[in-house]
Amino acid sequence: MKTESSSPILSLPLQYLKSNVNFFKTLTMKTLKSISCYLILSLALSLFTSCDSDDDNTTPPITSGVSVTVANTFQSTTITSGVETAIEDLFMQPAGSLEATATIENAVEFPAYLLGLYDIDIDQNTISFELVAQAGDATYGDLFRTLETGTTDRYYFTFDEPQNVSGFSTDNDSVGLRIDANNVLVVEIGEGFEFQPGASFTITLN
Repeated sequence: MKTESSSPILSLPLQYLKSNVNFFKTLTMKTLKSISCYLILSLALSLFTSCDSDDDNTTPPITSGVSVTVANTFQSTTITSGVETAIEDLFMQPAGSLEATATIENAVEFPAYLLGLYDIDIDQNTISFELVAQAGDATYGDLFRTLETGTTDRYYFTFDEPQNVSGFSTDNDSVGLRIDANNVLVVEIGEGFEFQPGASFTITLN
């Protein structure tokens, strides 16, 4: 008659089994702790590398040292019959003669631009206008008013190389910015703007 032998593991001493179970528990806990530490260190290193890379790759909207040219147009339902018109045509000047070119630096790029109308300052993050013509000015004195519906005064800024402007905010609801190309920005001054001596606004770029 054939007799089946018992399983070898059942014949092991109980103390031996307990000892090995404790060993494997200890080994498993150590392994888990090691894996956890590795994952935490890897995550920290990844975050540090990412932040460092972001800092290195931060590019301002406007690059200092580049050249920029400004040109102006005016559009009005009453003055230009709703047609956007170069300012030279309105002032009966040669085409392009009232454009100006400057280099972006730590100074006002276009002081008294457009026959003494605006100081225009551009830096890496902002475009600022200040109306410097005074009451009674020979060119603009009779034009000071609140801009009416259908009126838009546009300033085209053309840079000699691509810039990094993706959006903007403004401190004046009557002022906006149009991004025509990566090197062309258009400041638009429209309905409701107080076209008066001392008026100013700033467009913040991002």
